[in-house]
Amino acid sequence: MLSLLENITGQSFIEYVSAHSGIADTFSLTKNGWSTAEKSHEQSVILKALVPYHIKTVYTNRWFCHCVPDGYKIEVYLFHFTPESKKILLSYYDSIFYNGSVWSKPEDLCFFKNQKLISGSVTHENICFSYIETMKLPGTWESIPTNTSEQISIPE
Repeated sequence: MLSLLENITGQSFIEYVSAHSGIADTFSLTKNGWSTAEKSHEQSVILKALVPYHIKTVYTNRWFCHCVPDGYKIEVYLFHFTPESKKILLSYYDSIFYNGSVWSKPEDLCFFKNQKLISGSVTHENICFSYIETMKLPGTWESIPTNTSEQISIPE
């Protein structure tokens, strides 16, 4: 398993997303829970642009590197990863982690193949793991012991 050591931005972010083309079939974004996001329309604009690729919305108490107490749910949006949805994703995002300010848009980009996580991020925690060590990914990564408990699968 690989762990990202520093943010990927700009052209390197485009290369990161592109590295998943032909491998991933699904990506997810998590509802941004920051109060600034609730006041902004940016979240709804992005979700509206991705509507043609929307598979489903999952409400769960556990997602990649996230766990919330009973009574709370994480809202996760799942989308088909296609050349068209990739273009939309790249038109709204230019980095894996916050790049100097808190976003007002969905966060925590994750990629899946056959329902199983292959790369996941937690935007505000500067966490990004790749479970396919042979992928050509930009940026600085280190190999760490595989943590299969975080390699989630999309629930039915």
